[in-house]
Amino acid sequence: MLQVRPLNEDLQKTANEELNEVPKRTAEYLRDFRTWIEQQPHLLANTDDQFLIAFLRGCKYSLEKAKAKIDTYYTLKSKYPAIFNETNVDKERFREIFRTGAYLYLPTPLHGNGPRILILNGGLHPADKYSMEEVLAVGHVLQDILILEDDYALVNGLVMIGDFNAVTLSHVLQMTPILTKKWITYNYEAMPMRIKSNHVLRAPKVFDTLYNLAKPMLPLKQQKRLFIHNNKLESLTQHVPLKYLPKEYGGENGSIPEIIDEWDKKLDQYRDYFKQSSKWGTDEKLRIGKIKDYDNIFGVEGSFKKLEID
Repeated sequence: MLQVRPLNEDLQKTANEELNEVPKRTAEYLRDFRTWIEQQPHLLANTDDQFLIAFLRGCKYSLEKAKAKIDTYYTLKSKYPAIFNETNVDKERFREIFRTGAYLYLPTPLHGNGPRILILNGGLHPADKYSMEEVLAVGHVLQDILILEDDYALVNGLVMIGDFNAVTLSHVLQMTPILTKKWITYNYEAMPMRIKSNHVLRAPKVFDTLYNLAKPMLPLKQQKRLFIHNNKLESLTQHVPLKYLPKEYGGENGSIPEIIDEWDKKLDQYRDYFKQSSKWGTDEKLRIGKIKDYDNIFGVEGSFKKLEID
């Protein structure tokens, strides 16, 4: 029997019309996807229905694209575990970074039934205490929880708001060209959530360096979905009405302490899942066919090789 959480009427309509979902054929797609995974000697993956359907939906039911995405997902987790594959969510430093409020998934989606809203609060961690790799690792754990449980994010996508008010030069220098490439590659080639728009808010002048580095690496479609609002909240609210922002921004969409507390409890609930996830990944020695040379793609520090993203 199919072990997939049923969608509400609005989400099912969107899945059918925009993601090419045909409910009567879902079991068939999942069976073919799982069979392919089991036939790959290099790949050991979570093959639960609910996990796999996220990749099918994220690829609009193109089985070939879903295969490539889940392979990239586990390849990058295996190659760069410090950034993409944290399996111990009880580490003191992990929870300290999380509790700064660096990543806030707001409880009510945009317009009540649209994309999930994520606020990225850049610069909240002391740069002399935590590495950027540690900070990014926290965000990737939260993304994995979204894959498992957030149908709004998986069907309608994400609206991302980067609030960079606290960013300093020390934070910018932590985000090296190689690390930026890794982050962009993972989020656009490996993650099954679609980013519908990306908003930059309250960015200091020093942030321009990182912005100018990262923007050309984004897919052209995503560059067109990138909006700069400087210090103007009213500019942001033309895209995200004020009521859908947290109380601290003047909105009604939860308070930051409440959101942190809710997700703190989620981390507790998923601790065993992340421990179990340590067994999943890729073994390149067993891969049949060409191995993707990520070392060459990312280059060396200081290089600016063009990142190819579909």
